[in-house]
Amino acid sequence: MGFSLNKAVKPQTTELNRKAMVFSNEFSPIKRLYVEGKKERFSKKDLMVMLKSISKIYKVPFSMIKTVKLIKADRPGTTKRLTQETFNDFEELLESLGVDDYGFFEVTPERLFKGCGVPHKYALVFSSRMDIDAFKEVPSMECQLEVAKIYSKTGDIANKVATYLQSKGVGASPNHSMGGQLDYSMAAEWAGIAVTGRHSMAITKKNGPCHRISVVYTDIENLNDYISRKNSDMLWINDFCKKCGKCQRKCPTGAILKESVILDGTNPTRIDYEKCCEGFVNYGCGICIKECPFSNGNYEELEQAFLRMN
Repeated sequence: MGFSLNKAVKPQTTELNRKAMVFSNEFSPIKRLYVEGKKERFSKKDLMVMLKSISKIYKVPFSMIKTVKLIKADRPGTTKRLTQETFNDFEELLESLGVDDYGFFEVTPERLFKGCGVPHKYALVFSSRMDIDAFKEVPSMECQLEVAKIYSKTGDIANKVATYLQSKGVGASPNHSMGGQLDYSMAAEWAGIAVTGRHSMAITKKNGPCHRISVVYTDIENLNDYISRKNSDMLWINDFCKKCGKCQRKCPTGAILKESVILDGTNPTRIDYEKCCEGFVNYGCGICIKECPFSNGNYEELEQAFLRMN
């Protein structure tokens, strides 16, 4: 048997469920599994590119092992409130780790995937950019390696944030960017740092959909004192996506739907997951990220142009 990504992410899910204080309910959506069962046939050029980039991606499984260890080490906080000094140090840590946007939201049962739970009431959400140049030629090995690299980086971010918070006596469990207990695109929207686009990816002001998300669950009760919701002025993106539709037209498998649907739970989606999987097995696809105007254009310029026309 070959490597199974679904088996690789299972230990953190098992440990988070074991410590869960908030658990899914009958309104929760079903978690979609990673695509498996197809053996890639890489060219010699692909293999050379992969070997040159091995130092960027080999840390992914080690970061996932670290995630499980940190979840096991998590305890209810001896303190549930951050001081201004601690929050200042926290922000400095995020900057040093390359976090572009962050926010938080309260975890409720219907926001979790069915059969999933988390140890704490609140979720800190972190976004870090991917290199848009890696998506110039997609599908490609370069694109697939950039995604692998950012999974290593964002997983490391969740681990280091959890480590810092635990050292301050705060309850904190990381959720690696691979294998979330909830929909990470929706998490970014709930946290106030993004709006979910037609392609069902989180669009941020800084990076459009060209980024990845990681999460840390915590019992800090005064996050509102320091972190404010910032996406109320981004809602125009919903109207933009309705009129744009470029990702839908360019999707090679027709996986992006014209109108949103609720397949299960309460979260809307515009993705036919079976069709998306057909494209995803081809180097992870990435065409929708390349084609999205928010990946390629300036957010403020897009906003001004759209508002002038409407």
